[in-house]
Amino acid sequence: MLSLVIIIVYVLLITRFVRGWVSTPEFKSKETMLQIPVTIITACKNEIKHLPYLFLSVNEQTYRNFELILVDDGSDDGSFEYAQQVQLTFPELKLIKNGGKGKKEAIKTAVNLSENDLIITLDADCMPSPDWLNEIVQFYSLNSADLIICPVKMNSDGSLFQEFQRFEFTSLIASGAGAAGLGMPILCNGANLAFRKEEWLKSENELHFEEASGDDIFLLQSIKKRKGIVFFVKSKAAAVSTNPCPDLHTFIHQRRRWTSKKSAYADYQLAFTAIIVFLASLTVLLNVIIAIWEPEYLQLFLLVFLLKFGVDIFLFLKVKEFFELKRIFFNSFLFSLVYPFYILYVTVSSLFTRKGNW
Repeated sequence: MLSLVIIIVYVLLITRFVRGWVSTPEFKSKETMLQIPVTIITACKNEIKHLPYLFLSVNEQTYRNFELILVDDGSDDGSFEYAQQVQLTFPELKLIKNGGKGKKEAIKTAVNLSENDLIITLDADCMPSPDWLNEIVQFYSLNSADLIICPVKMNSDGSLFQEFQRFEFTSLIASGAGAAGLGMPILCNGANLAFRKEEWLKSENELHFEEASGDDIFLLQSIKKRKGIVFFVKSKAAAVSTNPCPDLHTFIHQRRRWTSKKSAYADYQLAFTAIIVFLASLTVLLNVIIAIWEPEYLQLFLLVFLLKFGVDIFLFLKVKEFFELKRIFFNSFLFSLVYPFYILYVTVSSLFTRKGNW
């Protein structure tokens, strides 16, 4: 009975996120002559292989009233020296050294240097489209937002490992967007995040600089606590694309790092969501183990699994066009099989993960 209660709560939760996603109107910018100055902040540590593509994509933006502040956090792969050369032909690029250590301190250094109210953080390994900046600026001009959650898409070569990462990442981004559409934002991604400088400064003391990551979620929580205005911009043009982790070790390490700062999260809506997602996966695992030893429980396991699989695929079907997902049924089934084992391992192992660098 408890298994069914947990799964039903999970189904209701994901269904709400889907409703939030569907109810969020798709934004399409119009041709205007906006001149809102923007500061793009990129924190950089050993990104020499990504910087050429980053500079090219930013330099090709159709919206030109911006500055790009690249904050180097002690790179030793030639990133800083390469950026110095690019700076000679890229007047919008400002290159500085991190005033502290780590990504959060790098962002802090750039925020304090910025003279513009609208700030957008962009990860060095993310590629925006030429209309990316124009789309976000136009959305900002039409909505009195303190923070704008912008979409991030993950690339994939079609392999099972990369497809799993893509579907898992998409589930996070889509759920966060759906929650924002319901007026209860719980997730965002600093790889593509817009906010007002004034709001960041108000939140500075709540950003948990002792944690290696979380520059995005802690900012969202702080603004949300002040009852600030938070929107998700549902626009393909406003999205950036990123690549999946190259190997399993890197992937697990990243997810452990994300999960290990959970004790600093103070938002009850995020905590409730995380607990339900974990319990739903644990329920599936426990029921399959029980069914192996007690075959009469096989029907309960199948019911629990199918309910979870059904609502997961419902989410992916609703967002597949926006995130350009492929082989929905096969990949959703793969996701449903692997995810319970993955989430249990990451959650438990994160309890013993030391705080590290970004």
